[in-house]
Amino acid sequence: MAATKVQEKVEPVKSEEVKEVLTTATSQTFTKDQLVKSKKYVHRRDALNALLVDNKPYSFTELDSILKQFDEGGKA
Repeated sequence: MAATKVQEKVEPVKSEEVKEVLTTATSQTFTKDQLVKSKKYVHRRDALNALLVDNKPYSFTELDSILKQFDEGGKA
């Protein structure tokens, strides 16, 4: 028996598609209460209580930016 090769057309992934998937994957948001109680930010609880607004959703990216600005002495 002769082996046959099956060639499939593979299309390159568009950068817009990758950005959309990454945005969707990282767009989870959490409330102040959830973040204050999280293990990830256990050492930043006082700052979170002072900087965040109740019932407003925050993504990790947004929160990290707020904390970085706070650490640098800027107003969040």
